[in-house]
Formats: sequence, C-alpha cells, structure tokens
Amino acid sequence: MASLNAKTRDMSKKAKTLRREGLITASMCGKDLPESLSLVIDANEATQFMKNHHVGSEATLVVDGKDYDTMIKSADKDHLNTRFLDMTFQHLIATEKVKGVAEIVLLNEDRTNGFLTRDISTVEYKAYPKDIVDKIEIDVAKLPIGTELTVADLDIAKNKDIDVTTPLDSSVLHIAEHQHMDAAAEAVLEADEEAAAEKEAEAAK
Repeated sequence: MASLNAKTRDMSKKAKTLRREGLITASMCGKDLPESLSLVIDANEATQFMKNHHVGSEATLVVDGKDYDTMIKSADKDHLNTRFLDMTFQHLIATEKVKGVAEIVLLNEDRTNGFLTRDISTVEYKAYPKDIVDKIEIDVAKLPIGTELTVADLDIAKNKDIDVTTPLDSSVLHIAEHQHMDAAAEAVLEADEEAAAEKEAEAAK
C-alpha cells in the first residue's frame, strides 16, 4: 500500500495561508479515533500521489510519523481543476465494512473490435478492508462486436464478500459494429467535397 505523509495542522493558520506555504488541508475520521484529525499535506506530494490513486483507493497515511491504514474519501480541486485544495481520509478497521468506489479501467481501447460506448466509469460497493477493490480492468480488445457488459458481469459483483451497491443491471459498456455509409450517402459526400475543392480553387485564382 502506497504511503502519503501528513502533519497535524496548526489551526491558527487559515487555509489560504497554508496554500501559500505549499500545503493543502486534510482530515481523517474513523470510529476508533477519539476525534477527527485536522491535517496538512505537501501540495506537490499530494498531486504526485493522486496521479496513481483516486477517491476509493487505499493509502497508508503517515501522520507525524505514525502509520494509519486509510481510504481516500474525497479529493477536492480548485475551480480550474488544476490543483488540490483539500483531502479527506477514513481510517480503516479490519472488522468494519467501508463504502468504496472501484474505478473501471478499459485496456487496449485502440484495438476495440467495433464502436465502443462507455456508460459508467466507477462501481460503488461495501466491503471489509481486506476485500477493497481499487480498479476493475477490462481488456476491450478481447470483447467481440455485440458485447453488452453490465455490472452483474464484473468479477466484483460475483465476489460474495463484496456488497455491490451500484445497480447490477447498470450498463458498463457495449460494442457495436462500425457504421458504414451506403453508396448514395458516399456519393453525396464526395460531390460536396469536390464542390468545396472547386470553390477553393476558384478563390485562389
């Protein structure tokens, strides 16, 4: 599990001041914690960390040198979506189920056998920490034309230790044949292209 460093926040400093110092605000909650912890994280470290993680990912949060097994619950960015402003974490307890979000990652999209339509990008679920799913990978190059995948078809939905909360009949993706223009449509397109070329030629004289 990847780790991310954090420090206890100095509550006398406002968020804007902390951001000018290159820090972002953060917090960690958990039923086994006496109270939520207010934290700060180096902004650059958070940005690098989130390149390979997302909301729903597990992370070892190192707070003032102490390790906590956590799940990323939120990661807020500015209105330009260019930098992180705040993150929240949930401390994981081995005997308690947690709400999670698994990211759907499509592999080999450039080798899809037909026209690919993607309908959802995440699956929500509840599970114990040992069963947390970070990513669901689907190799679309192996799927034939006519494939229609729903959440029920995914391995996560077939795992008896995981309670999927996204409706099982939700469409994940489907692959259709590439549509080809008939001869008449192609002739019209060619005529339009020729007419446009002639106009350009006339204008160039």
